[in-house]
Amino acid sequence: MLKRFAFSILSAAMVLSMGTGAAFASQGDRVSTAKAPTAVSIQQQSYNVYISWTEHPVATFYQVSMREVNTNNHIIPEYVFGRGLGYYSLSSAPAGYYRVWVGAYDGHPKYGGRLLGMQERYISVNGHTSVHLDPSRL
Repeated sequence: MLKRFAFSILSAAMVLSMGTGAAFASQGDRVSTAKAPTAVSIQQQSYNVYISWTEHPVATFYQVSMREVNTNNHIIPEYVFGRGLGYYSLSSAPAGYYRVWVGAYDGHPKYGGRLLGMQERYISVNGHTSVHLDPSRL
């Protein structure tokens, strides 16, 4: 008899607790009006990156590339510059970790120019950033 009485009290407690949880769940749905921001409404911060390099003694062209390390996406897609211009300024780089590369060529790199030297550096962009490379080494 004691077992049946304990079982009926336990059963009643379970029924009451399930009903209470359902009541709280449905009440919470009605009360909550806060909305999370959508991905479209969040604007990502971007920064200036200034890339400069030391001129190679005989190079006639320089190729500059900047890739996001985690996704391998080009931020600077292999721009080519003639002798006399030793810098490039990028005004809209999102915060992140990047690989910056500069190559010095004798002749245009996309038309058979010979690579004379290069240097790469990994940089973290979380504010306005400057990097200087020396492509005189191979």
